[in-house]
Amino acid sequence: MRTIVYISDFRLPSGLNFVKPLLKFTDCYKILIIERHQLHHPERLEPYFDEIRYVDYLESVGAIREHILQILQSHSIVALLTPGENAIEIGGQLRSEFGIPGMQRNQAEAVRNKWIMKQMLHQRGIRTSRTAIALQQQDYLRFSATYGFPIIVKPLSGYGSINTFKLSSMEELLHYLQHTRKEQQRDLLEEFIQGTEFHCDSIVCQGEVVFASVSQYLFNCLDIATQQKPPASIAFPKGAETDVILRIQDVNRQVISALGINQSVTHAELFVTPEGEVVFGEIGARIGGSHVMPPCIKNTHGVDLFEAVTDLELGTYTFTQQETSNKFTGMICFPSRAGVIQHISGREDYQDVPGIIDFQVSYEVGQHAGDVTDTMTRSGFAIVEGDSFEELRQTLVDMYDRFVIEVAVPENV
Repeated sequence: MRTIVYISDFRLPSGLNFVKPLLKFTDCYKILIIERHQLHHPERLEPYFDEIRYVDYLESVGAIREHILQILQSHSIVALLTPGENAIEIGGQLRSEFGIPGMQRNQAEAVRNKWIMKQMLHQRGIRTSRTAIALQQQDYLRFSATYGFPIIVKPLSGYGSINTFKLSSMEELLHYLQHTRKEQQRDLLEEFIQGTEFHCDSIVCQGEVVFASVSQYLFNCLDIATQQKPPASIAFPKGAETDVILRIQDVNRQVISALGINQSVTHAELFVTPEGEVVFGEIGARIGGSHVMPPCIKNTHGVDLFEAVTDLELGTYTFTQQETSNKFTGMICFPSRAGVIQHISGREDYQDVPGIIDFQVSYEVGQHAGDVTDTMTRSGFAIVEGDSFEELRQTLVDMYDRFVIEVAVPENV
């Protein structure tokens, strides 16, 4: 039986955006493999999957492998979907082991292991940050002496800016080494790039970039992770393609070619320095911005990235583009606080704001909210369109400033 296996830790309800495109593959049996503690409402997935299997942790390759072996006894796996950033390497490894079409182990390593990625790009002459792998204390000291402060310290295969640090002095570096770094920990060290951060979201079909959208972050990802700035970005419409936008798209194409990305949706992050130089940051073979960036791109460009992910993996993708109003479209995520919600803003508080495409808040009064764990974990989001970048930027920032969330922290916490 032709079978699609879907491995993910997506959260409902936003995760449904990723699986809705599966409905059109009526001739395939569909199996979801998910972390046991992530799925609280399995009944909501019944329209999309014929079977749900559980593992304790998504990173448990051995447990997932056992499920794949069991499935292959009676099914023919035609596609293995791993849309989350933390499942890309697992997908590549399993496809290579079991002869499943799609991104293989070596390709997955190139887009997940940032050291391999940067070295491949350096060899092609693509401007990116200087890097090194740190195995012991002297490696950190040598790197900072060579390139100066600040330096960036991050996991080799991290995601969502988790455990990423900007160290701006020798005092901060020594504190990190003494109090944060674990024994035998391997870190990626990067030269700090001063500049404005952009992202380029692409569709690569048979090795060709058939679509590329450029957006500008309102706050750099590092500031989102370390200074509690809100995740926010604005997509540039057709016709707003300045020289910088065109150069970002060109570097993006060079990177995709250098890394051998052949059939995938991609999310690249790049910097434009004060001197106007485009510097590559990193790229993932995945949708960027979880559930918020794809609707922005669809509203501005008429291209559905959720559908593209599934169709590319099944080998049925054909590029299509709907008519749009060709406006700037932006998103902003609202703050979250740990505790029991006492009051939280809702859509009714923004009736005076024009151009709202979508507005969602994840919590209700009385519900317990958790801590922010990565760059995209927030209490809700808004997607808004506008006629100019600066006008829309101000609208998004104003909406964030007006957002109210009040919590009560239990006494035993």
